[in-house]
Amino acid sequence: MFIAIPIHGRPTWRDPPWMTLLLILVNCLIYFGPQRSDEQAWEQAVAYYMRSTLPRLELPRYIEHLRHAASPARRALAKRLGDPPSAPEEALLLRLMERDRDFQADLRAERVIRPDHADYVRWKENRARFDGLKGGGFTDRWASNPTDWRPLTAVTAVFLHGSTAHVIGNMIFLFLFGCAVEAALGRLRYLMFYLLAGVGGYLLDLASHRDDLVTSLGASGAIAGLMAMYVALYGRRRIQFFVKFFVYFDIVRTPAIIFLPIWIVHELLQQHFAQGAGVAYMAHAGGLMTGAMLIALLKWRYPETVLKLPDAGSADGFDSQRARAEALVRNMELDAARGAYRRLVALRPDDRESLTRFFNLAKLVPADEDFHQAARCLLSLRDSDPGTDELVHDCFRVYWDRARPGPCLPPGIVASLGLRFARAGWTDDAARLAGVLQQTVPTHEALPILLLTMVQSELRRNGRERASEYTAILNDRFAGSSEARVAAGLLR
Repeated sequence: MFIAIPIHGRPTWRDPPWMTLLLILVNCLIYFGPQRSDEQAWEQAVAYYMRSTLPRLELPRYIEHLRHAASPARRALAKRLGDPPSAPEEALLLRLMERDRDFQADLRAERVIRPDHADYVRWKENRARFDGLKGGGFTDRWASNPTDWRPLTAVTAVFLHGSTAHVIGNMIFLFLFGCAVEAALGRLRYLMFYLLAGVGGYLLDLASHRDDLVTSLGASGAIAGLMAMYVALYGRRRIQFFVKFFVYFDIVRTPAIIFLPIWIVHELLQQHFAQGAGVAYMAHAGGLMTGAMLIALLKWRYPETVLKLPDAGSADGFDSQRARAEALVRNMELDAARGAYRRLVALRPDDRESLTRFFNLAKLVPADEDFHQAARCLLSLRDSDPGTDELVHDCFRVYWDRARPGPCLPPGIVASLGLRFARAGWTDDAARLAGVLQQTVPTHEALPILLLTMVQSELRRNGRERASEYTAILNDRFAGSSEARVAAGLLR
């Protein structure tokens, strides 16, 4: 068994995760309310059933019904049964028989036990008594039943559970992942995504168990969706997780998104190797896929939306160190503050706020190595959006003008920056970087691509003369290359 649980700060009770708490409350009320009453009525009804003549009259006929069913799974079940069936097998058969829509239709129409049967009257009395004892069948009515499926049950099944351990375990994971996802998405969107993940889980489960008689229920698919949403929201941010794999366990700090494929593969392998375990692994896999797709769609549809992600690394001391760094700035202890932000950047290389503050403090001492280090970190940001491009460009201009004895950037950063600036239309700075690359690493593999991108950018600005200059450099240094041919074609 594989488990990965994020370890981060507690939810803020200044803005409590009300929707998560409400979902937990609703799940518990349903299980310990109508579901528990339903289960108690079912247990009494089964006890009566087994004492009556019903097993002798109905179960053999139901086994025969399974033997001649169109579904291979049902025929296989009939073959696995003992002759006669054991007491546990009889209990299982009864549960399946009560959920089998086709057999129940024949039974109620008196085509199984006919009026001319010798025990018809006794059967009729016993069956009426059993139906009265088993109650309304709350759980069976609202669970996801492949043989009698209704679209509404894909939602209602999310709020049902099979045992006390089942509901408690699911609620723990709902709290662990739900608080952070709710804080990021907002309550209404969070609720909608939670339900959609549950529906997606049950649809995949239904597709993989079309002929099964076993109903599916539980919040596991929706919670798996929350897990996928969590790692998709945090993406490449390094999160501390408690990881358990069979007997091995440890605390690891890793980019959150790597757990998504691991979880999906784990559920698919469990489905393959642990069939018959009574766990809806395909509902888990469906929930994971649906949750990931919902966040991907959200980020694609609203790229400008800044989601409020709760801090996910307080366990590494980041929060306390940031508070000390801010206090040092307020007290104008700038050298100490610069060192504090250097340590924060080492902890979180992708934390934009800490990076920017480190750079702004380091530029006050342009000959210090901190300035070069801060610039290299900021100029290496990979996000490609207008805001990040502007930040990187402003940082570059400051660094280019102030660095002492001069800018010191690795060829890889020079090449990526040149491409970034050329695509954004900052061709003067792209030309500076292309010149640096020609002087330091004239055979760099990115140089022809950079020159071609500069040609394209200049032509968009009607700068045909400069585009011709870059094309001439391509023809001179990279004659015969595809980039040189494309550039020449653009100038025709």
